[in-house]
Amino acid sequence: MAANEEMFSLSFFIWYGLVLFIMFGYALIWQQILKHVPLTVAFSNKPVGLVWGMVWGTLFFQEVITWKMILGAAIIFAGIYLVVTGDE
Repeated sequence: MAANEEMFSLSFFIWYGLVLFIMFGYALIWQQILKHVPLTVAFSNKPVGLVWGMVWGTLFFQEVITWKMILGAAIIFAGIYLVVTGDE
């Protein structure tokens, strides 16, 4: 969103500040998750953000989900499954 605004304008700084605020909040939440959840569970659930990224990108930015994107996400999830179940 900030890329659509004139460089160093007030609206640019508002959008940029909003992005930084969201990233800061994400970092705080992630640190709390790492404190309270086993690492294998926390890191195995993190790539779910890939799916949400595709969904939100489609809804908000009219991005097209391709078969390559779906295949890539499936490969990542399969790898995570193998890593998590490999300890059993």
